[in-house]
Order: sequence, then structure tokens, then C-alpha cells
Amino acid sequence: MILSQINVATSPIFLVVAFAISGASAIRWIRVAQREHYVPGYVFRFMLRWYFARDNAWNFSLSFVMILLLFATTSRPAVVSSSVFCFISIGILTLVLPLGLGIKGRTSPLKWTRRARLLFGVTLAINFVISVASYFFGLASSVGAVEMAIASLVVELGTWITAPLEERSIAPFVASATSKLNSINPKRVAITGSFGKTSTKVYLAQLCRESISTLASPASYNNRAGLARTVNENLLPGTDLFIAEMGTFGPGEIAALVEWVRPTVVAITAIGPVHLERFGSEENILKAKTEIAKYAEVVVLNVDDPRLMVLASELERQGKKIWRVSGVELARSVAVLTDDDGRNVVYHDQRRIGSTMTPVAKTNLAVAVAMALELGVTEAAIGSALTSLEPAKNRMNIAKLESGASVVDDTYNSNPSGARMALSQAATMLFAGSKLIVVTPGMVELGDRQYDENRLFGEEIASVATDLVIVGLTNKRALHRGALGEVQSGRSKVRITYQPTRDAAVKWIKANSTSGDVVLYENDLPDHYA
Repeated sequence: MILSQINVATSPIFLVVAFAISGASAIRWIRVAQREHYVPGYVFRFMLRWYFARDNAWNFSLSFVMILLLFATTSRPAVVSSSVFCFISIGILTLVLPLGLGIKGRTSPLKWTRRARLLFGVTLAINFVISVASYFFGLASSVGAVEMAIASLVVELGTWITAPLEERSIAPFVASATSKLNSINPKRVAITGSFGKTSTKVYLAQLCRESISTLASPASYNNRAGLARTVNENLLPGTDLFIAEMGTFGPGEIAALVEWVRPTVVAITAIGPVHLERFGSEENILKAKTEIAKYAEVVVLNVDDPRLMVLASELERQGKKIWRVSGVELARSVAVLTDDDGRNVVYHDQRRIGSTMTPVAKTNLAVAVAMALELGVTEAAIGSALTSLEPAKNRMNIAKLESGASVVDDTYNSNPSGARMALSQAATMLFAGSKLIVVTPGMVELGDRQYDENRLFGEEIASVATDLVIVGLTNKRALHRGALGEVQSGRSKVRITYQPTRDAAVKWIKANSTSGDVVLYENDLPDHYA
């Protein structure tokens, strides 16, 4: 009786409910946008991953059910009971799907920054326009159902709308930072690379801090907004050195940074497949990273990478001073080599200047030492700083569990090269009879190489580890296939375990590790990954 009195074409009930549910669901996808730096296209990409990944059978099935319900409510709007049932069902599915991607978030809750609020406001405005239009066209229930179902696509549209607005809004802060930099006028150095940027920055700051008043951009503040904020809030009169980490998600971004930072000493730590899906090829990555050298007088390059060896010669012909550094070849400007006692020994022009027992990526340390020398830090000061060198947070940090097991924390921004180094380091810590347990969700943003790189990593884990704990669904098939292949061939006896979340994996470790064991945590994906 009540249903028969509802006008599914114009009832404001449908409009209000659709608007509310769409807004609530939008928060989930704004969280995804925030984690992906609001880059247009990435909400849509993650939506496809969550709904259509092969290992997400429930999400795929329920999304198919939602499509059928949408078809029913739009094709038979005059049937009141059918429209109401479909509308309610779609609303419920919109609130709960995709399963595993919560609105609140476990590891990466939404931070209501100015940009998040702007995106939410634009999303609500789009939904409001849809609701009003559906009312005037007499399609309240059917269009309302569609409005709820496409909540992720509305947020995606919002990222495209807000991107140019954000660029304009940042401009005054960049202008202020530029003025402050020019006024205080510290030496300016910049570091980029596919990986190793933050570690190199941390090492350089430690090598310089006793000799030069230094400000380094914090954490991974490596874009336009982050660097401008660093300068505006933290650069003080008397600062003699500003170290800027520079990241990029596409061509032209680093070029825009050096236009106002104007670093005179720069470094490229490495070129690799990190962010490959954003660039398309490693050649494009190299071109984007090379933008850092535009105004530089001195360039430090890790020439263990053949591409950077070629770049060194090209930049030298342009009149730039080049420091060639290496983690394997002594005959370089700076080299870091491991001796028989496990020490990382630093050489300047083949002359030993110090060493450290800190687990490091040798080329990252070599880049930092070369930059410090160029900045005027003495060999003696560098040698002294090396004795107390600390690793960057979540990069090869070693700790002990209550059980007595050793933990190697390498959870930040895993890449193929770094993952192999961490695995090798963990293997050297083993005692006879102890276990090596590798906990990993695998590596991401490797484009069409992601599956193969993770499969190979699974094989490498199986060759040295006793246990592989795969976290999440993102790279489960690739890691499992790689490790299982080694088991089936008889080359490994590794035990393979799956845990849905990092928290579940930590509980498993506590229950299954004992004194003498070594646990490697390799990468930690935020929970907007499956």
C-alpha cells in the first residue's frame, strides 16, 4: 500500500537517499585519490582493480549483480515495487562495495586537507546537479540508482576538475617560497631517481650537519607543494644548505621544480621501473629525471647504471662537472664497497676515507658522499659522520621482537633492486637452524613488468627463505607462482602462507617466530590496494 503511493519518477525521497549514499561512498574514493596524490585517472584505475581483479571474485560477482539491478531499475521504472527494490539494493551495494576497501580505512585514513575538502565539495556539487536534473526530467529512482552506482566515477571526474584549480592555488605559496629562497640564499642541491632519493637525502644531511647549517625537505615532501611548504615553514636565516628531494609522476614536473628552486648541485640515484605505469618506458623515466640538471653546474650520477654512464658523458660535453660514483667499481670519483668484515667502505679517488656498519644501498651512500665533498665537507668530517650513520626510516632498519627474532624493516617504496638487496642482507643475518621469514605484498607501479618482477622475486625468496608470507591480493598470484615453481622443481622447501592484511601477518609472525629467526618486512602497501 505504501509502495503504491510512491511516485518513483519524482519522489524527493529517492533524490535525498541517492545524494546521501553517493556522498558517503565518495569518501572511500577520495581516500584513494589522496593516496595517489590526486592524479587524474587513478581513481578509475583502482576502481577497475578492485572490481575486476581475478582474485576478487566476490567484488566481481557483486558488481555484476549491481549492473543487472541498474538495468532492471532503468528499463522498468513504472513498476514501483521493482524500482524500489532495485534502488534499495543498489544503495546497499554502493555502501559496502568494493569489499575490503573501507570508507574509513585501516592503514591510511582520509586526511581532510584543503584539497580533500575541495574534491569532496566538487563531488557533492556534481551529485546535486544529477539529482536536480533527474527530478525535473521525472527520473528520480532510475537516475538516483545510477548516481549511487557511479560514485567512484564522479570522484574521478572531480580530480580532473580540481587539478587545474589546485595548480593555481599553489602558485602564491611557490612565489613566496621562491622569494624566501632568494632572500636567504642557501646553497641548493637536489636529488632525484627512480628509487633511493630519500635515503640519499638522509645520508647527505647527516654527512653535512656538523659542517653546514642544513635544511632537508622532510619525509617524502618531493613535489611542488611539499617543497614550497618546506621552504615557507622551515627555512630560517642562517641556513647555508637546502637539500631538495624531487619526485615526479610525469614529464615536466621536475623541470617546473628546478625553475624556482634552481639547484646548482644535483644527483640522479638510479633509473628503474618504479612508476613505469605512469611513464610507459624507462627511457621516458630517464628523460624526466634528467630535467633536474637544467641549471646545475655539478651533477652526481650512479654510473653502475649504463644509461647514467652515457648521460654522464653527454652532460660533461655541455660543460657540467660530473661526479661518477659506484657501488661495485673502485676506479670512480666515489665508490662504496663491502669488505670481508661486512663493512661498507667509502673511497674518494680510490683512497679510503671511512666506513660504516650500517646496512645501506651502497650507491645511495656514494652519491651522498660525492655531494658532501662537492659542498666542501672535508674527508675527515665525512669519515667521522660515517661511524654514526643512521638509515632512513623504514629502509633496512633492524630491530628485535620480544621472541628474540630479528626484524629487517624495509617497508617503504619497494623496488626490484632494493628488494633483492634487502633479501640478501636478511640472509646474511641467519644462524644455523634459524628461519628466514619474508613478509611482503610484492611491488607495485611496475607497469606491464609487475607480474614478472614479482614472480621473479618469489623465486628469489624461495631460494633463501624458509617461509614466504604473502600479504593481500595485489601480487598474490605472481609471488605464489614464483615460489611454488621453486618448490615443485625441488630447489626449495619454502613454506608459503597467505594473510589478507599486514596486521594479520604481524600476528602470524608473533605466533610462528622464535629467537634467532630473521623476519624481513619487504614493502607495505596502503589498504587502498587489494
